[in-house]
Amino acid sequence: MATVAMNSAISGLNSFQTAINYISDNVANSQTAGFKRIDANFSSFVSTSSQRFFNPGGVTARPQFVNDLQGTIIQNASPTAIAIAGAGWLPVQDGVTSAGGFTGNNITQYTRRGDFSLDQNSFMVNGSGKFLFARTVPRPTTAVPNPSPNQGPLVAVQINQSQLPALATTIAQYAANLPANASPGTVYNGGTITVTDANGAARAFSVTWYNRSTAGGTLPGVAASTTTGTAAVAASAAATVPQWRAVITAPTSSANGAESLVVDYTFGTTVGTNAGLLTGIGPIQTTNAATLSATTSGTDGRLVISYSAPGLAAAPVQTINAEFGTPNTSSPTTASTLSTPGGTSQFGGTSISISNVTANGYSAGTFNGVGIDTSGNIYTTYTNGQRLIQYQIALGTFNNPKGLVRQNGEAFLDDPAAGFIGLNASQQGGAGGINPNSLENSNVDIGSEFTKMIVAQRSYSANARMITTADEMLQEVVNLKR
Repeated sequence: MATVAMNSAISGLNSFQTAINYISDNVANSQTAGFKRIDANFSSFVSTSSQRFFNPGGVTARPQFVNDLQGTIIQNASPTAIAIAGAGWLPVQDGVTSAGGFTGNNITQYTRRGDFSLDQNSFMVNGSGKFLFARTVPRPTTAVPNPSPNQGPLVAVQINQSQLPALATTIAQYAANLPANASPGTVYNGGTITVTDANGAARAFSVTWYNRSTAGGTLPGVAASTTTGTAAVAASAAATVPQWRAVITAPTSSANGAESLVVDYTFGTTVGTNAGLLTGIGPIQTTNAATLSATTSGTDGRLVISYSAPGLAAAPVQTINAEFGTPNTSSPTTASTLSTPGGTSQFGGTSISISNVTANGYSAGTFNGVGIDTSGNIYTTYTNGQRLIQYQIALGTFNNPKGLVRQNGEAFLDDPAAGFIGLNASQQGGAGGINPNSLENSNVDIGSEFTKMIVAQRSYSANARMITTADEMLQEVVNLKR
């Protein structure tokens, strides 16, 4: 009957009107950061069907969410703007902030919109008013200089802009190659090791290397004076080992002037695994044991230095682990190793080569800015040149991002259909990478949307024409009575 054709055509009108609505929404959000387009998915509707009979029911249009297609990543000047390259979603929540903190509804949403900035209370919020949630990272301490992110619940990101307190040096590393072909009696400037004392002041320890005066001769000592310390260090006895003496001089730390540690170093000289490598440290002597001293076990490449800086007589003595051997990477509190490449050595040549001089610790600094790196670390910078990680972003990953439930503001809710996998750091556990100073644009293609609009418009017109045709057929039936 003509009415069946008319009903099918009406369903076509409705369906293509829905498609045009989706297209219109896509085009309207073509420049919305993090927007995910919606396509129309058409499917037939059958009112009655059997092997010999079919009664058409028309067509329906359902939304097809294109949440898994990444939009174009564009550069952005903001240091807190980020985009995700690959899988992953940023956890966010709705809420309000005050001087007392963040108040939200405890409903986590997920977004790809990364145009974050700080609000009036230093909370990180994107252009849709969604607040970023991440893992906290404890501040470094002397005992834990490189803390790991907390693995508990995510919290609203609020940047602490207070002053960064000074951190006294606990670990220093020094590595240089001393020339095996140096002339007897050669003296080399070994550079400086700058440490931070317990009061936050930088202290430059100078290192001077002395070769034996002659083959089998002596190593020079340090005379006592008002500028070098109260205790003289005698020259070594004539011998073949140790081959080198280091004089490590602290800056002025008392009325006695700049005290020094005098440390002898022995290197492997025979062919084999120890040739040219550090094999022993000691003896260790000082020009003023009251303010500068050191110990070593003799089986590793670390000096345990005790230092009292000027003006800190009432403060605890500062302990510095100065590694001259190969640093132990498994733990900063574990001694470095001897007879292993990577530390101070003695190989061929006639000049010294310094490869590594580092020390932890820093003076106090004032907040200077905030940024996000490729690992998802949210960090602050300070006037003392330090960078402090305060949070680490955890990306939500899903087996089927199309199953996420759309919300306002380019955000989505988790749903069983999405298949939540977990929260992972950047480039871990299937999560993509974080691009700093970038934004992910809408995944809408204007050219494609206009093409779909033309097709939908023509199809709408064709269905309207079918209604006109069905009306004419009904009119013919009515005319049969005349």
